[in-house]
Amino acid sequence: MTLKIDRQSSGDKLVVRLIGNLGVEHLPEVTTEVRLEGRRVVIDVSEVTLISMEGIRLLNACEDDGIAVINASPYILEWLALERRVGPPRR
Repeated sequence: MTLKIDRQSSGDKLVVRLIGNLGVEHLPEVTTEVRLEGRRVVIDVSEVTLISMEGIRLLNACEDDGIAVINASPYILEWLALERRVGPPRR
């Protein structure tokens, strides 16, 4: 899977735009991009074409931490809500 991460600064806000396929192999890089900033971070997923379950969980965790996830497609919004209701599997 291929993922491009585009960073755009606007004042005190950083928009991290994800482009392409967000798979489990990209989670460390995405986490680094959104967690190490001293500014308010927004994740734009308007150009995410495919996303893994782990990607959904990461986006929900980001929202839980106050990081906005914007421009999600209907299927991603539905999956985010479903995963939030169901929660991760218990081990």
